[in-house]
Amino acid sequence: MTKTPVACQPDYTIYYEYWEQKIWTHTDVYKWTPRVAKEFAQVHGLLNIIAGQPFYCLVDNPKLEKFVKKLGYKFLTDVTCIDNIQRSIYKYG
Repeated sequence: MTKTPVACQPDYTIYYEYWEQKIWTHTDVYKWTPRVAKEFAQVHGLLNIIAGQPFYCLVDNPKLEKFVKKLGYKFLTDVTCIDNIQRSIYKYG
């Protein structure tokens, strides 16, 4: 599985990872301000419209959970991953 950058901005990068015919999103954030947060939400939403299918992400800490919930991701289920760490799956769109 390979992460593919789909939005490369000075303050963040959004990646897709295709697995089991789903788009899993990843993000590297370099700088976070209210302006960046607004732009990020708009870009993320546009990417979802363009993709035409839901996004999924794995969450394993409270800070990430807060981040994805603020974007509009909804809790789907808890899973135990191959590294035996329990994570939550969230879905957007």
